[in-house]
Amino acid sequence: MRAYWVLPNREQRNEILASDGEKTRPLRQILDPKLRPAGFSHGVPTELLEKTDPKRFSEILFAERFPGWQGDSQLCFLTTPAGLDSTGRVVHLGLLFILDARERPRFELSVADLSNQDKPYANALLQRMTSATPEDAWAKSARELFDLSSDGGPATNVALERATVPLHSLYSLGPNGLTKRVANPSKTRIAAIIVIIIFAIAGALFSARAKSCSRPDETSSQLVHNGVETWLFN
Repeated sequence: MRAYWVLPNREQRNEILASDGEKTRPLRQILDPKLRPAGFSHGVPTELLEKTDPKRFSEILFAERFPGWQGDSQLCFLTTPAGLDSTGRVVHLGLLFILDARERPRFELSVADLSNQDKPYANALLQRMTSATPEDAWAKSARELFDLSSDGGPATNVALERATVPLHSLYSLGPNGLTKRVANPSKTRIAAIIVIIIFAIAGALFSARAKSCSRPDETSSQLVHNGVETWLFN
């Protein structure tokens, strides 16, 4: 496992910086922009901020998972708001994981190389991801995402309506907070259509068989004697 802090861009530099806990360098040296998977976001998406009361920004944890990235490896990312820059814009602190196919993120990264301004946010993030607090729905959704089988496709813990690529999501964000999503609607519709087709075919076959059993042979003739019908077959 390789893990890095993706640091808040408080000075609005051209470079986003990352740290392994001991040394800081440009993020592009760790994750080449050309190799970033479609849908990758190194901050909390704007639409999640728009749906959240600014007083509760600190609760947000946005997680992404990209299995099958660069062969058998997978890319996982977790980010949270980390205050404001000098212009009042929200900045973000993230954790980037580059993992083998069956690995899971371990939240053991040092904060020694981080600034005094960033350390409180980093320690809070580690604490939330390592303590099972039932009330922390955001942390719970992120843990569930990272526990998914690596056989699945790209996914996020919270659904994005304005995502540039389709991403499977575990939860939706609404006025009352996070709610668990049902199975992928498209897959549900496909399954329902298949069941309907099977029942339709079975019904048609049963109806045809019933008619063939009840219909007399075309070469037969009918006799009526004393009100009793008698069929004679050739």
